[in-house]
This record gives sequence, C-alpha cells and structure tokens, in this order.
Amino acid sequence: MEGKSLSLGGSLAGTGASGPMGGGGSHTAGRTKARTPGLASLVRSFLHEHRSSYTVMVLAVMAASVLTSAWAQVAIAARKGDGMPDTRALNSYDRAMTLSLQDGASQISIMYACICGFVSIFLVITSVGFLIERRRREYAMMRLSGASPRTVRLISLLEFMIPVGLAALIGSSAGCLLVPAFAKSLINSGLEALEMTAHPHPMGIVFAFAGILLAGLLGTWFAARRITAISPIEALQDSENRSGTKSIGPLRLIIALAGLAGGLAMVYHRFNGMDIEIQILASTGCLLVIIGALTPVLVPACANLIGIPFQLAFRGAGLLARQRARKENRSSTAIAVPIILMLVIVTGIIALGRSSWAQEAISRYKPVAAEVMVTTDTKDTRDLDRQLRSSADVGSAVTYSKESWRRAGNTDSKSDAPFISAMHINKSGKALDTISPAFITGSAADLGPGKVAVTSKGHSQEKNPLGRTLTLIDKNEKRHTLTITAIVDMTPTGQTGEYLIMDDSLSQLAPDNRGLTTLARTTPGVRTDDLISQLNASWDRKGIKACTKKEYIRSDIQRSQEVQRAMPQIASGAIVLTAIFLIQACAIAVNERRQENRRMQAAGVSRGTLVCSSIWESVIDALSATLLSALAMAGVLAVIFHQLSGQVDMSVVPLPYGYFLTMALWAIGLAAAASGLHSWFSSRADTTRR
Repeated sequence: MEGKSLSLGGSLAGTGASGPMGGGGSHTAGRTKARTPGLASLVRSFLHEHRSSYTVMVLAVMAASVLTSAWAQVAIAARKGDGMPDTRALNSYDRAMTLSLQDGASQISIMYACICGFVSIFLVITSVGFLIERRRREYAMMRLSGASPRTVRLISLLEFMIPVGLAALIGSSAGCLLVPAFAKSLINSGLEALEMTAHPHPMGIVFAFAGILLAGLLGTWFAARRITAISPIEALQDSENRSGTKSIGPLRLIIALAGLAGGLAMVYHRFNGMDIEIQILASTGCLLVIIGALTPVLVPACANLIGIPFQLAFRGAGLLARQRARKENRSSTAIAVPIILMLVIVTGIIALGRSSWAQEAISRYKPVAAEVMVTTDTKDTRDLDRQLRSSADVGSAVTYSKESWRRAGNTDSKSDAPFISAMHINKSGKALDTISPAFITGSAADLGPGKVAVTSKGHSQEKNPLGRTLTLIDKNEKRHTLTITAIVDMTPTGQTGEYLIMDDSLSQLAPDNRGLTTLARTTPGVRTDDLISQLNASWDRKGIKACTKKEYIRSDIQRSQEVQRAMPQIASGAIVLTAIFLIQACAIAVNERRQENRRMQAAGVSRGTLVCSSIWESVIDALSATLLSALAMAGVLAVIFHQLSGQVDMSVVPLPYGYFLTMALWAIGLAAAASGLHSWFSSRADTTRR
C-alpha cells in the first residue's frame, strides 16, 4: 500500500485509507496521477495489519461452530432415530421404553444445541463489535479521505465476512467429527438404555454455519453503523481521552425497557397453556436481555468501584488497570459478557431444574403422615420386616415398590408400559390407615393374588374399570391376568403409578423394580430422631437407610438421575464456550493495546508493570461480571421463589451456589492467566524486535 492515497473527493471504487491507519505515502513532485486502492486492497491490508487479532477470532469462531454444529447434528440424529432398533420388531414394553428414551434424547440434545447456538451467536456479535470499535481511528481516517459512511460499512462487512465465514464453514464441517462422542455423552447423561449410533447430518452443518455467519454480519453492520454515525473528528479521539462510561442510548434503553416489560409480564401474569417452568425460563431470558443491553454502562461503573482496592494495593499497576477497565468500554464488555452468560444461564437452568423436581417431590410427599421413611435398594423385605416388627417404637409400617411392567398389546402407546405400585405391610398398628391408600371403591380385602386395584390417576383414563382384566408380562415372558377389583387414591402414600397390587410373589417377577420405600409411624411418645438412629444401627445389610420425611424429600431431589447427571455436562459445555471467547477477548484486548504499551515503555514504564496491569485489568473486568451475574442470579432466584413459593419449601432445594462460585473463580483465574501470558509474550516480542 506504500505510495497510495485517496483524494478527498475520490470515487467510490477508490474509497479507503491508504493503510490500516490511513497514513500511506504522499504525492511526490514527479507524480502526476495518484493510484487509488480498491476495496479488495483495503480489505487485504486490514486483514494483514490485524492478523493476530483475526487469528484469535477465527479460532474462537471455529471452536464455537464445532460445538454448535455437533449438537445440532446430534439433535437431528436423535429426532430421526439413528442406529435405534426398529420399534415394530420390539415387544410393547421395549417399544414404549425406546420411544420414551428417544423423546428424552431429542429434547435434551435440542436444548444443548439451542444453548450453544444462543451463546455462540451472542458472543460472536460481541466479539465483532469489540474489534470494530478498535478500528474507529482507521475508519475515521477513511472518512476524512473522502469515503462515505456507507462505503466504510461495506468495507467492514467485507473485512469481517471473510474470516468469520471461513471459520464458521470449517468449524461447522469439523463438527461432524464430534457427533459420535457427543451422542455418547448424551447417552451417559441418564439414557444408558438407549441404543443410538448418531451419524453426521448436513442440515445441522447448514444451520450452524448460517446462524453464526449471519450473527457475524449483523454484528459487523450494526457496530460499523454506530461508528460511522459519529463525526470523524470524534472517532479519531484516542480511547484514553474519551470517557469510558457512556450514557444509555435510546436503542439500548428501548431494549432494556422491553426486556423489563416482558419479564414482569412473565412473573406476574399466568399465561394459559404455558408451563410455569417455561415462564421462569422466559423471565430469565428477559433478564439476560436487560443485562446485555446495559452491560456497556454497568461493567465500567462496576470496574471503577472494584478497581479501588487494586489501585490502593498495587499502586502503579493497579492505577493503570483501574483506569483502563473504567475507560476501555468495549474490551471490558467483551470480557464480561461470556462470564455473565455462563454464570446466569448455567446456574439458572440448574436452579430451575432442581426447583421443578422439588415441586414434584414435595407435592407428592407433603400429604404423607409418616414420621420415618426408609429407602432400600433391593426387592428383599425380610430384613425390613424383622427389624420393624421387633422394634416397640414402630407403631405401623408399610413398604411400597414402584415397578415397571409390560402390558400385553401391540400398540406404540407408552401406556403399554404401566407403572404399578406394590404394597407390603411390614407391621400393622392403629395408625396403619394413615400411611395406606384410601380406597374409593372396595377395600384391602379385595386385593391379593390375581387381583389389582386401579389408582385414581388410572381411573381418570378409563371409565367403569371394575371387572376388567389386565394382562401383564413378567421378566420371564410369562403372562399374568389380573382382575381390577378396587379403585384407590394413592395420595396419602406419596406413590405414583396406575395400579396397585398386594401380591409379593408377583412383585418378584417385575421386569423393572425401582427399589423400595417404607413409611413408618412411631408409637406415641417416641422421638423420631431416636427411632431413626436405632433403626440405622440395626440393619443387617447395607443399602437400607432411615430418615425423616424432609430428609427423604431432599434426597429424592438429589436422586434425580436425569437432572443431576445432565447438569455437569451443561456446565462443562458452558465452561468450554466461555473459555473460547474469554481467551479471545483477552488476547485481542492485549493485541490492540500493543501500540499504547510501546509508547508507555518508551516513556519509562517497565514491562512488568504493564503485564501486571493487564492481569489486574482482566481480574477487575471478571469481578465486575461476577458481581453483575450475582445480581442477575438474585433476580432469577427471586422469580423462582415467587412462582414456586406457594408449592415448594425452598429450604429443601439444593440451590447451585457451589456451581456459581466454582465457575466464577475459574473464569477469573482464566482471564488473569490469558491476559498475563499474552501480554508477557507480546511485550517480549516487541522488546526483541526493537
């Protein structure tokens, strides 16, 4: 580009700066006609000048595209049933279980793909906007050389379309390599019985590529439009001479108010046909919109406050870090946004999942009158019978098991695999009726071998069930025909299922037994804690544990295999995405500040001070993001408490404080390490070059 310049009234084809900073060669005396660079030359010069920043951005976009594409392809594979057995060749139980597992795999993979896509698109837009903000001086020089705002925006689109499009294409295509591994991790999150061999699907590649490329182009257009909307003289001002904390623009204010209005509507209005969990997720999304709109204003303000202790403790490096964190609006936002998204989305989903499970568990066990509940991981009740009957402190006790059977039939309905509760009386006493089912029609005497009671849940699905027969297939493929002789309400027992039996010999033949739960009433005057201690010390085998009802509900929440085993994978995926864009933001921020650091080193500032200031600046930005995330999570928890407080005792819900703290500390450490290492090596390279 040496020797090229633009005339102030230059044509559209020759519009641009003569170099990345618009400071190309000058006219010489013997030159009669200046050569004007084209758009391709300008774009090529920008890509070459900022190649280190673009390299980091390309790697980040590639990694995000890989994750999004892989999960999108796994979702399509689960939807289509890749590698799953032909359900027409299965018996009714296996067919219903396969369809249920396939539906669960499809829902979970779609959720993973949506989370990866949403976070990737949001972070791509933020990263592109950050890089364009760092180009403001170059774009201003182009404006002063005669380029129109429209031409500058076109150049920026061409400049960013090449690396973003190339990275998205390569990353989305490479996602095919991770499809089998991601499908395996999906199955290991509680779907081990599912037989699925996922294959690559081109449609998932197209979705990921198109979404990320479109996000990059939109982010580029709006960021360039914002830069070209101000005068070139204002754009030429150095970042250190501009106030970092900006006022809230009208567009951001409108977006924040819209998010606030939507959030309030989701919190205080009950929409017909919308699950309460969906309303909570929508409220969380509205809260993220508010935080996202106000982040460029809130992060510098928080950084200014949090930077005070660093300034006092580390003097020169701390002062420089605080000033940069307060004024570098875009770089602070680029570091803070990935952390905020990770903390709020992951901990919000975990809190919602646990609260929803708690809502179900509490609604089931709240009517139960038992003071003591005993869990057993075996179908053998002999040890239970012996200890409960020999204890004078136990007034009465009943054991229930939840069994999944196969019902004779050839349809694909999930009702062909009914859950049946089996009742076994360990000890009969005066309070036995308070922990037994309530018979709506018939009595306990009507049950026994060859007989079954339909629960009120099952009764609502079929009319006049008495006298009808139910044919079950046991684990040995033998058929058992039972006659419905009673209708019961299982609410006092906290058990679920469509039918109730009192045949111990039949229970031993259940294809899938989910373990035993025993409800026990104490005799008058006996302390519950004393009886629990006595029972836990008397069992002859492991796997039996007595506890209070509140402890049982808490353990039932934590026993949710599907929820608990999926949570670490959600957190791991969020951590990977955050790491990608956090390292990118730190590296680009250091790269774009190298010229300023050179001037400061020439003025006598030591390299160690500059490296320390980069570290503390990233720590301040990460702490600001953590503070905003904590405030956002307080809002999310307030929404959950408001929506579920009438149904859930929130004291038994294990809220994800540990997840939040662990991920926040990890993000702070990663930001400090990325900034410190990149700043050290870049400053060392500059010193060697000089």
